[in-house]
Amino acid sequence: MTAKPIHPEFQQHIDQQPYDVTIDGLHLTVDKDVFPPDLGRCATNMARLAQRYQPHRALDMGCGSGYLALAMKRHGVPEVWAADFHPAAVACARKNVLANPDVGPITVVHSDLFQDLPRDVEFDLVVFNQPFGPGEGEPVCGCGTDGGYEITRRFLVEAPRHVTRGATLLMAFSDREAPEHSPDRVARELGYAVDTLLHAFYGNANNYIFEIKPIVSEVD
Repeated sequence: MTAKPIHPEFQQHIDQQPYDVTIDGLHLTVDKDVFPPDLGRCATNMARLAQRYQPHRALDMGCGSGYLALAMKRHGVPEVWAADFHPAAVACARKNVLANPDVGPITVVHSDLFQDLPRDVEFDLVVFNQPFGPGEGEPVCGCGTDGGYEITRRFLVEAPRHVTRGATLLMAFSDREAPEHSPDRVARELGYAVDTLLHAFYGNANNYIFEIKPIVSEVD
């Protein structure tokens, strides 16, 4: 099987790693095999839209470099967590938290989605800049064959057990990938309410950010 080709802009960022970048005043190191937060506009758009909310506790799922966690903490979220299954990303995020001491403490956890997060910790806001589609061959920046529909559905199924009633999930998508991988479609399959916060055409693709409201039972 021929490996799925990497988008040229993505490959350009990978070839530069490790490198340093400043985004919105946050000083970040992007280590080798860590997803670049400065690829396109998705991460910065998510950071901006996350400012609409006033959570007590927020989670940057699939945190990569930790940019979104740092952005939420700097915006004033009292308690911020970051989680990633990719060891290189966890190490990178921890490094970047230490490199921005003025932002404040962030708890960075190695976890397969919610699996290794404390069960008694519930989040009011979760941002997840997930792999938009499945990869082929060896994982790149921790993005493997479970990208797209598979990881999106697993995240959305698990989320209600780890969030507060009324919690918000923010997820992104680009129609470079097939529509069945879009979080809004998967969320609607599960009966969740979905609102499109952003739809913009750039990079020769339609790009979206969705607000998803999971159904949280009163009794676990």
